[in-house]
This record gives sequence, structure tokens and C-alpha cells, in this order.
Amino acid sequence: MKPLSRLSGPLRLVVALALSLSLFACATYTPPNPQINGVVDPAMLPSAVRTPQWDLGAVRYVWGGKGINYYEAGLTPALLLVRNKSGASPIVYAEECRGIGPGGVEYPPYPVAQAAEVVFASTAYKKSAEAAVVGGLTGAAVGAGLGALIGSGFNYGWGAGPGALIGAGIGAVGGAALSQQPSMEQYRATVYQDIATYAWRAAPIAPGGLMPGYLYFPSNLGIHSLRVVLRYDQHAQTFIVPINNPVW
Repeated sequence: MKPLSRLSGPLRLVVALALSLSLFACATYTPPNPQINGVVDPAMLPSAVRTPQWDLGAVRYVWGGKGINYYEAGLTPALLLVRNKSGASPIVYAEECRGIGPGGVEYPPYPVAQAAEVVFASTAYKKSAEAAVVGGLTGAAVGAGLGALIGSGFNYGWGAGPGALIGAGIGAVGGAALSQQPSMEQYRATVYQDIATYAWRAAPIAPGGLMPGYLYFPSNLGIHSLRVVLRYDQHAQTFIVPINNPVW
């Protein structure tokens, strides 16, 4: 096999991600008991949209002080939350969502790959990668931290039921499984996995389920709300969902 340095950019990223995931697989992770974390319960947000069938909310990304700051890396991540209180299985497509800025101007979200490229091209990413690799950082200090708002109490699959969310990735994403100094390729793969794992997924939301996921917009646009199209049983409903600060 060729050294990573001699592989093409896209192939190098795939190999690095595979190596990173192999490290994650070696870590022992016991998921906590599923529980509702108030910060991601849309009904508890001040500007939540509440209907008899579903609750929708949005939460502003907050940098946790470790790893990369996505705002400085060119993104405005907004966490969308949809709780299904009906017997239907609605679905929301990220490409149909919009971020609303001053004057009502709307912006489409970045696809995951494009959001990652924006981050990788930023000065903030280069600085954080150098700090992790040259400085020998390990563990949570390596991570990007998008999962902080979602909470480690959410597990066992997307939208599977109340309190059900992410999966074993909670314990690995953000560098928690990296007990040794990472390489540049591993750091890049960790950040990419963070962006991809916590992105909004177009999957049916089961009755009683709660679905979270980030939509990634360009930074410095002043986005304050999301326009969300919810589709179910050949119907479509559109909601304007203000973005709240986290409720800690």
C-alpha cells in the first residue's frame, strides 16, 4: 500500500478516515441510559413551533472552547429538532430547508462534503490541526464538539423513539477514542466525521420519535431562523423556526 503522503487528496481522506474509525473501534464505549436532555427538547425552547402533531425547534451552535471553532472556520451550524407526536412518519429534507437572514433573505444549507471543504480551507482549521498534532493533544481536546448540544444521553438510532438518537459514535466522535497524538490525516478524518455524524438526515421520524441534526450555512450571514418543509402522507407543511440559544 502506498504511503498516505503519496495518495491523491480524496483517496488519502478515505484511507485516513478508515484508519481513524479503526482506532475508534478499538475503544470500549458503554452508552449511557437513554434520557431526554432538556437542551434538545424542542418543546422547551422559548421560540419552539408547537402543533398537535409535532414540535420543531432550532438551537444555535456554541463553541465549547476545545477543538475547532466552526464559526471561525466559516460555518454557521444550526441544530434542527423535530419531535413527532403523530401516528405518521414525517420526513424533512435538508436541501429543502433554508436559513433566513436579515431582510428575509434565504440561504440554502451546505451539503456535508461542501461544509467540510469550507472548514478544511479555513485558517481556523489549520491552526486547530497544528495545535492538536504539534502540541500533542489527545482525547476531547482534539474534538470538534458538535455533539455537545445533542447530549450523550441520546443513543440507539435516529428517530427510533423518545430519547433515541445517535449511536456509538457519541463516544468516539470528537477524539474521545484518540489516546495518542493524532496525525494530520487522523485529525482531518475526526473533523469530517464530526460534521457528517451530526448533520441532519432525511430519514422518516417514527411516531413518538425525536430527530436532531445540524444544517450548515455560511458564516456571517446573520441567520436567525430556519424555514423547514415537513412532508408526510402526500402532504407538506412549511414552518418558520427561530434559532434559540441553548437552554443549559
